Amino acid sequence: MSDPNATSPIELHHKIYGTGNPVLCIHGFGSSLFSWRNFVDPVSQNYQLILIDLKGSGDSPKPPGSRYSIQDHADLVYKFILDHDLRNLTLVGNSFGGSLSLLLSIRLIGNDPGRLRALVLIDPGAYQQFIPGYVKLIGVPLVGPLAVYLTPARFMVKSILKKSYYDPGKITADQIAAYAAPLAAPGGKHALLETGKQMIPPDIDELTTRYKEINVPTLIIWGTQDKIISPEAGELLSQAISHSILKRIDQCGHVPQEEKPEETVPLVLEFLQSL
Repeated sequence: MSDPNATSPIELHHKIYGTGNPVLCIHGFGSSLFSWRNFVDPVSQNYQLILIDLKGSGDSPKPPGSRYSIQDHADLVYKFILDHDLRNLTLVGNSFGGSLSLLLSIRLIGNDPGRLRALVLIDPGAYQQFIPGYVKLIGVPLVGPLAVYLTPARFMVKSILKKSYYDPGKITADQIAAYAAPLAAPGGKHALLETGKQMIPPDIDELTTRYKEINVPTLIIWGTQDKIISPEAGELLSQAISHSILKRIDQCGHVPQEEKPEETVPLVLEFLQSL
């Protein structure tokens, strides 16, 4: 019988737009590269915009097994960066994608100084005391799997989006459909559950002490009304990363790039142009 955790090459689904210094965007938990749709036209005019679907998300493979830890995800994105020889790179991450961007930044700065040019963190997961409640629920034996497998994909997506937005009236049917389809696909809920159970690195307390090693220009963006991860985390992060700027977006929740692109995109472009 084959081992579901046996290593086999995983090719992350991705899309590339434009030319120039690369800007790699990493989406959040249960999301996909669709999250960055508002970046495509403005960012790709002067930069190479690269959007990826994490393993188990979007159109990327959703294999069985338990290799969905935050470290597994970081390893795959790190391999993607090396395989595509991305240099003068700006990493952009939202929520869980922000957590991955923090991990990757520390690794890139330590292993390959000069490859990483800058970092953009949008409402990232960064501190244990601000872990979202639904992540804790997923980790509860029996309760987590039942909640994931018994909840219809569209209902799950609508619920999370409502929590993620300050103004739920801005949520569209296209969004719900785009995020529900991969969840409803074979392996989609398994990947969500395994990622959720292993989202918090076991060495998170040690990891948070290493944020000070990040020495590249960093833009931190936070929705003032984020109900998933408290804006207090942004304050801590801006203190930990010495070359950082913290920008708040009012009347905005956990996904500013989706809810308030008219404010988020100009902040990112202004930051990129300042480098």
